[in-house]
Amino acid sequence: MSCTQTVRSLPPLTRAILTALLLLALSPAWGATQEAPVLESTSTEAKAGYYQLRWALEGAEADIDRFILQEARGGDFASAEIFYEGADRATVISGRRNGDYHYRVRAVFEDGSRSPWSPPLKVQVHHHSTAQAFGLFFLGGVVFFTTAGMIAASSSAQRRADPEG
Repeated sequence: MSCTQTVRSLPPLTRAILTALLLLALSPAWGATQEAPVLESTSTEAKAGYYQLRWALEGAEADIDRFILQEARGGDFASAEIFYEGADRATVISGRRNGDYHYRVRAVFEDGSRSPWSPPLKVQVHHHSTAQAFGLFFLGGVVFFTTAGMIAASSSAQRRADPEG
C-alpha cells in the first residue's frame, strides 16, 4: 500500500487535521523561527555613572520598523518600563542610583509582528564613594597649589637673578 493510498484510507476528519498541520508546518510563519536581538553593554559594572547599551538583529535589518528597550529593577521584568522605543540601535544611560538594572530589547517589524525578547542583560551601578571623591578632589587641590607655588617661586627667583628684566 502506497503512502497516498494510506492517507486516502484515513477518516475525513483525520485527513483534514493532517492537512492543516502540514500546511502550518510549510507556512513561513510556522517554519521560520524568529531570532531575538543581541543586546550588549559597554560595562556590566558601571562606576563612572554612565554606560552604553547597543543592540542589533542580524539578517532582518531592512524589515525592522523600531526597537523596544525595557528596563527593570528585578530580573523577572514584573515592573518593567519602556526605556526607549525607536529606530536607534544604541543609547547612553546615566543618572542611575546604585543598584542592579535589567534590560531586554525586541524588534517590531513593518508588518507589526515582533521578535522574541533578547536574553536579559544585567548592569550593576556602583558609584565611587563620597570619601573617595572628596579624597581625590583634595589631592587634586594639593597638586594644583603645589604646582602654582613652584611656578611663582621660580618666576620670583628668576626676577631676582636678572634685575634688568
